[in-house]
This record gives sequence, structure tokens and C-alpha cells, in this order.
Amino acid sequence: MITPKFKMSSLSLHSVLKKNVNDYFHQNRLSPTGNYKLYIKAGILFSGFASVYIHLIFFTPNAYLAIVECTLLGILTASIGFNIMHDGAHCSFSKYGWLNKSAASTLDLLGANSFMWNVKHNIIHHAYTNINGVE
Repeated sequence: MITPKFKMSSLSLHSVLKKNVNDYFHQNRLSPTGNYKLYIKAGILFSGFASVYIHLIFFTPNAYLAIVECTLLGILTASIGFNIMHDGAHCSFSKYGWLNKSAASTLDLLGANSFMWNVKHNIIHHAYTNINGVE
């Protein structure tokens, strides 16, 4: 992979956008990281995931209920990945680094690899968004 080179500008889109976002949070007295609502949502997602998984594995529901539960389990898995893991990997789940790392590691619990996701998403995707030849 060839690393793209860009001319430096005094006012890049990134710096202006970052300033505007930070100003928005400051003016509206909002935290850029999660709050109790995010933690409640995370608890509900994990509780639902664990409950459905345990019921499927240990209580052997009939085929129709199992299909519904498998669909629900897929939705809960995607929700954990799109909400908890993604926020943790971008360090926006919490103001505490260890909690962000734990949230990002939920991807490992779901059977994927948080290290590879970080490389492919945070490093490659966010650093070189929409640049032909860089994936």
C-alpha cells in the first residue's frame, strides 16, 4: 500500500470540522463521551444477548421460537457491535480509557477481532477516507 501525501494547508477541513464539533459540545454543555443513558443501553443489549443465548443453548426451544430467537440474537449482536464496540473503539463510550478499551473488546466476545477492526477502520478507513487504492 502506498501512503498518500497531501499538501499542508493552514485551515484544513479536518481542523475546521473538529473545531466546530468541539464548539457544539461546549456551547450546548454536552459531553463528547457517553453518559448514563449509553450505559443503560449497553446493559440492556448485553442482558438481552445473554438471555437469548442462554435460552437457545440450554432450553432448546421449538423450531419456530428458535428461528425468532436466532433473528433477535443477530440483531442484538449487530447492535452491540454498532453501538458499544464502535463507541469504545472511537474512545467516545466513556471518559475513562480502560472503559473504552473494554467496550471496544466486546467485538472479541462476539467472535471477531478488535485489533484488526482498529487497523482496518480507525487507521486505514478514517485516515484515508475515499482515497482510490487505499482500502
